[in-house]
Amino acid sequence: MEAVVILVVVAGIAATFFLLYALTGIIIVQPFTKVVVLRFGKYRHTIEEEGINYVFPLGRKLYRISSQVMTTELPRMIVVEASGNPIEVSAVCAYRVREAQRAVLEVDGYQGFVQSLATVVIKNVCSQYPYESHDPSQPCLKKESEVVRGHLVHELQHLLQPAGVEVLDMRLNDLAYTPEIAQSMLLRQQAQAMVDARRTLVEGAVLTTHGALVKMHESGLTMPGESLYAFASNLMLVLCSGERIQTVMPVEVDERTAFADPGGVR
Repeated sequence: MEAVVILVVVAGIAATFFLLYALTGIIIVQPFTKVVVLRFGKYRHTIEEEGINYVFPLGRKLYRISSQVMTTELPRMIVVEASGNPIEVSAVCAYRVREAQRAVLEVDGYQGFVQSLATVVIKNVCSQYPYESHDPSQPCLKKESEVVRGHLVHELQHLLQPAGVEVLDMRLNDLAYTPEIAQSMLLRQQAQAMVDARRTLVEGAVLTTHGALVKMHESGLTMPGESLYAFASNLMLVLCSGERIQTVMPVEVDERTAFADPGGVR
């Protein structure tokens, strides 16, 4: 009788411990969280339903992966753009995990994997576009065009396919010439701006001079050929010069009339 009692007590204790052990299999999955379940080193399934779930604890291993949108900031680095000039650039990448199983099993640390490959993509894509372009139809790095952005996202997404990561956006953050050539590029930009300003000034002066000659002809004001050329030349000089200048206008004088009647010269 005593043996039966002892057996019952032992069985009760064992059942209690087994029940307590089984209760440890209850897990709570938070919103935007996926749980990858391994049992004895083998992949079993992925829990995507939030709330209370149950996985028997014997031989299990759980990996919790967030499916929220995450961002990684790439530190400033030196790359070479399409024209061969070294530039300093940094970027921000937004992504999220689509396939938790791949993010856990296919790569060793998917966050570091994303950052490393994003750095490679930045160097590769920046080498294919110029820093700036005067042609509005030509994409460049400075204007942050959709062409450059799309190229960054597409190339990074292709590399991150094995990790089950979806790239949502990738944009350049800081962008500048390196200090070694910044002064030289500034002088180049100033010279280019001066050339463009002079070109605009000359085009305007040509149109103004042409309009003045047409108005004079319509008003019946005529000049000898040499005087007309001198007038056009002086007007162009006045319009194109950035400073005050003095011009000479040739005037034809009848010497006989001038010497005979000095008051006749007006």
